[in-house]
Amino acid sequence: METSDETDGAYEHIEVFLPPGGEGPPLHYHKNFEESFEVLEGELKILYGEGEKVLKAGNTLVVPKETNHTFLNASDENDVTFGVKIEPAHQFEQSMRILYGLIEDGKTDEEGLPHNKIHAALILDMQDSRVVKLPFLLKLLLNYLAKRGRNKGIDQELIQTYAK
Repeated sequence: METSDETDGAYEHIEVFLPPGGEGPPLHYHKNFEESFEVLEGELKILYGEGEKVLKAGNTLVVPKETNHTFLNASDENDVTFGVKIEPAHQFEQSMRILYGLIEDGKTDEEGLPHNKIHAALILDMQDSRVVKLPFLLKLLLNYLAKRGRNKGIDQELIQTYAK
């Protein structure tokens, strides 16, 4: 809806659609930005911190930095459409463009996970997404792969291919 370039890096604003029963990512947090959720249509359930909240059209919720959270469609019958404002802007929009580009090019599995593990690590790194229930050694491996991908310029190749 609004890119980092359009807001001079102040924020990014994306629109998300989930079908009935649809779920977002695993429980995670971000160190570098907060997320504001605003429901445009339907009902969105957000699990955050120690609580949960169901938002309806027009409702908003801000999830501060370093707060565990995830979301899902609160309905098994209706779609939900919502906006997410990421403040300050990170590389979230670019990471989503890359992911959807990889999906379109058949470079992911049925669940949308990239076949190339460096691509997966770079996307998570760009999103500043830190999955809560991830084994320690897997976290180390993902950090290593993301660093290796940046050092080899793979992140820039992905940006040039899918996010420009």
